Amino acid sequence: MDTLHSDAREEHGLSSRGILAVGVTAGLLGGIALAVPVVIWDWVRTGQRALELPMAVTSWLFGLDHFSHDENLWGSIVVGAILLAVYWAVSGIAFTAVAERVRPPLQTAWAIVAGAAWSFASFIFFWYMLLPIARDGAPFRAAPFDPLLYTAPNWVWILGFTLSGLAIAGSYAALRGSPAFRPEERRADRVDEPRTRLHPAA
Repeated sequence: MDTLHSDAREEHGLSSRGILAVGVTAGLLGGIALAVPVVIWDWVRTGQRALELPMAVTSWLFGLDHFSHDENLWGSIVVGAILLAVYWAVSGIAFTAVAERVRPPLQTAWAIVAGAAWSFASFIFFWYMLLPIARDGAPFRAAPFDPLLYTAPNWVWILGFTLSGLAIAGSYAALRGSPAFRPEERRADRVDEPRTRLHPAA
């Protein structure tokens, strides 16, 4: 009976609400994983500010006057942090929606492989498709018009995206296996359970 219930759980995917909940949670955790090496690198470097990442988001969208190596521009930091949260929530939802199509086994090996693949795809999209749209990627990366105007070197971004993809895939695998995100399956299990016949008293 336990095997049948396990098979039934694998057949059922997350509901639309479950995809949103798991995706947003996994995406935000992935965003934090990406930010950690960038923030640490900026924090330990002379001439950099620890919170340059959210400032870079705002300045990439609205102008380089919203970015500074010398001071924390708090309005730019708040707006950038919100935009980053939205970006990574959408990224997590996209990963979850794709993963639900595949119906993966919830195993560590799968999470590592899927996370590595998502890291690569996310980096290629962000670095070579999204950033060139405005200011040639500055101040996320150094631009020809100002080689010193950048948030972190390329290797830090690669490390961040690697950690982010692994965090998103690992969080998805952990959350998808949680009963809290699978109410439909718990109801299905109860329906599938054989009913006990009542025998009339002698």
